[in-house]
Amino acid sequence: MTAKSLINYKDKKVLIVDDQRSFQTMMKGLLFSIGARNINFANNGESALAQCLETKFDLLFIDYNLGQGKDGRQLLEELRLKKCLAVDAIYMIVSGESTRPMVLGAVEVEPDDYLIKPFSQGLLKSRIHRVYKRKQLLKDAMLALEQEQYDTAIKLILAVKKSQPRYRQYCVQLLSNIYIKQKDYENALQLLKNELAIKRVTWALISSASIYLLKKDFEQALTLCEEVLDINRFRAEAHDIKARCQLAMGQTKEALKTIKQSVSISPYSFTRQFLLADIARENKAYNSLINACQNLLDMSRRSIHQDVSYQLNFIRALFDAAQNSDNEPDKEHYLKETKIALQKARADQQLFIDTPFDVFEAMCLARLDALKGNYLQSKKSLGVVQEQINNNESEMPLELYPESIMTLLEIGEFEQAFELLDKFKQNNGRNTDFIEAIMAEQADNAEQKIANFETHNKQGIEQYKKGNFSLAIEEFEKALNYAPMNTGSALNLIQALLQVLQHPDSDTASLKQKCIETFNLVDGITLPKAHFDRCVELKTEFKRISAHLSK
Repeated sequence: MTAKSLINYKDKKVLIVDDQRSFQTMMKGLLFSIGARNINFANNGESALAQCLETKFDLLFIDYNLGQGKDGRQLLEELRLKKCLAVDAIYMIVSGESTRPMVLGAVEVEPDDYLIKPFSQGLLKSRIHRVYKRKQLLKDAMLALEQEQYDTAIKLILAVKKSQPRYRQYCVQLLSNIYIKQKDYENALQLLKNELAIKRVTWALISSASIYLLKKDFEQALTLCEEVLDINRFRAEAHDIKARCQLAMGQTKEALKTIKQSVSISPYSFTRQFLLADIARENKAYNSLINACQNLLDMSRRSIHQDVSYQLNFIRALFDAAQNSDNEPDKEHYLKETKIALQKARADQQLFIDTPFDVFEAMCLARLDALKGNYLQSKKSLGVVQEQINNNESEMPLELYPESIMTLLEIGEFEQAFELLDKFKQNNGRNTDFIEAIMAEQADNAEQKIANFETHNKQGIEQYKKGNFSLAIEEFEKALNYAPMNTGSALNLIQALLQVLQHPDSDTASLKQKCIETFNLVDGITLPKAHFDRCVELKTEFKRISAHLSK
């Protein structure tokens, strides 16, 4: 079949997406000269998406940079997820960008081709024809894949592989991906081994490495990654697999170095930035964690991935850095950055559609107070938020549970924190590995503090039962050093103080003052019913004893 008769452009619906009128005109001229007549235009990604929701275009030529809105990469992701592209549609990204990160970022979302401006009519035509022929040959197979009819797809792809040897490698890629999706790793590996026996091509090496990673054969996966990187050190996927293997093998520092290399090569991948965040957290490399979360937030804007969780996680990363900082200047820096991030988030409230920003901000300010050592103010702020939620007869949004949990852990309300954590795990369908990692780290950080608190609180209770009230006071005070705002231990301390206060030789003024100060830890706070009832009883007892001492 000649190139001339391969495709009837007159019947094809074409969409050109570019914010430059001059390129639209030039592209229309090129396409018109090869026979296209149904040519449509969009100046930005949003307009292109609207048109694609109405019309299934056959040929799409999308500029990578589209001004303030979606870029070409984001548009392709959204069109695929919303099933706006027919299986035989041709999607080409065109751009004047030739920098490695931009090109690799575009190529990683797998457009049908990537054209660097300027290009000739001959180059454009040959690229279209090359993709068109392959797509027509595999159209039935791709339709079966779209409908998840994997056995049918495999048969059709095998038939093309046999009858069209020039598409062998592409067919093997499709087949191995299907087998991986079906967890049929042995068949996938055998296909790839056969291909590698012909030539050590990098895509087959990377696919094989990914399978060995899934099989937890980390050494074999690493060997293949090193082979790829010897051939081409800019293959970011090989760096990703290598980093995952190193992390799984406990080589956390090496994993961080590897994933940083990968991100520097090709930064525009959500999966890669999430991996950087996970590995950075393992290494307590909080600057890298913050950078990853900032990149995820920036990348999510105007994309189909846009979600409030990216804003929340960025601010959480800043909090984590402040909480784990070894010196005051660094801690102050991170807390200042947190306040700035909150101000920016307030100005960008379109993200907070289902999540009330005011509640999130109040919780963040409570955590800020806790990290500054203002535990009482922090506890009261949390109480005010909870009271507002109760007055509105609503529930705290699940996505904001982490803020409450982390603040409760910081101020020492451990029981309440773990009750919320259990509820969060049971009910949060959107829970992610990222949030799980945050919660796990917070629980680990609090583990020793909780153990020390429980030891002293328990010893205080034992001394109280023995009638050793002064020793009980010492133990409860030690417990509160580890959990400054713990309601249960505060009430225990008051109860012991009241016993000593009644002793004729006691320092009445000092003990009364200590009781008042400890009551302040629970005053103005919405307490669980058991604590509330006990607090009321102790206040009544304190008034009775005080009145008796005044006589």
